[in-house]
Amino acid sequence: MVVIRQSEYGLLTYSLLKVGLVIKKAIATGFAICLAGLFSTLPVAAQTYPAKPVRLITPFPPGGGTDVVARIVGAKLAELLGQPFITENKAGAGGSLGTELAARAAPDGYTLVLGSTATHAVNPSLYSNIGYDPVVDFISVSSVATTPLLLVVNPQVPATTVPELIALSKARAASAPLNFASAGSGSAQHLGGELFKTMTGTAITHIPYKGAAPAMSDLLGGHVAMAFDTMPSALPQVRADKLRALGISSLRRHPALPDVPTIAESVPGYEYVSWYGIFVPKGTPSVIVDRLNAEIKRALASKDVQEKFKAAGIDPEWSSTVDFTALVAREVPKWRKVIQQAGVKVD
Repeated sequence: MVVIRQSEYGLLTYSLLKVGLVIKKAIATGFAICLAGLFSTLPVAAQTYPAKPVRLITPFPPGGGTDVVARIVGAKLAELLGQPFITENKAGAGGSLGTELAARAAPDGYTLVLGSTATHAVNPSLYSNIGYDPVVDFISVSSVATTPLLLVVNPQVPATTVPELIALSKARAASAPLNFASAGSGSAQHLGGELFKTMTGTAITHIPYKGAAPAMSDLLGGHVAMAFDTMPSALPQVRADKLRALGISSLRRHPALPDVPTIAESVPGYEYVSWYGIFVPKGTPSVIVDRLNAEIKRALASKDVQEKFKAAGIDPEWSSTVDFTALVAREVPKWRKVIQQAGVKVD
């Protein structure tokens, strides 16, 4: 029989307690290491975002409506999120080249694209192989803005109203048809003109350019007669009396030009309003998408962004990711029908 004396019993108790504490500490340490290992394997979405500069692809040249919207929104997001949002103009094929580049980027939240009606609703039906699917290859984060088109003419054109322009176009149809400039085939300017042409029976000729800036340059120089241009591009020239505004493509007059009638006042039912929105590649973590959506909402609600948009004739338009996704899904078949009915082709 083993006999344990009281002094030995106390020592044994102490030893057992000490061993227990060591084991407990070891277990806790092991758990902490495992937990740290778990978090270290989580995607960047679980860490602080953004941790480095973000690339914002703008699939059109500088100077157009897409570029203006991208720079205003990008600058505000940089301020709110504490990292640069670098605008990169990747133009070509009516915005398809830059949009495809964004679709193929890593889905880590560090490549965004400012898409539009042209890139995500029109191009899939206009080009045979654009290299991306606007619904499948992207997550629609949020809309950011809408803007109507402004029908403007060079001051040398002898028309001061939409009815006068229609009459002039029909009178010159055989001898010297009026032409209209656009930022490229399939652009808002192009489709706005084609819609006008179809609804009025006028013989106006489409002249595509590689972006809004060169189109505007030739319009100001009198090389083309007219344009259905975006507000950010046309409004400064109208205010400087370098172009004459005849009508606006929304169903209501715009506060930026309250005295300019809607085209629909002379051509009932005419309407064209472009939308812009932020997209990220498919597979981008939802936590990043949610963060961007929330910060876009904050940006659009800020006084300075609203003032800049107002000055450019742009209307802020935030939406949830669910609603924006549904919008894009509706727009694709809608514009496919318009393009087929109008017989629009890539020049």
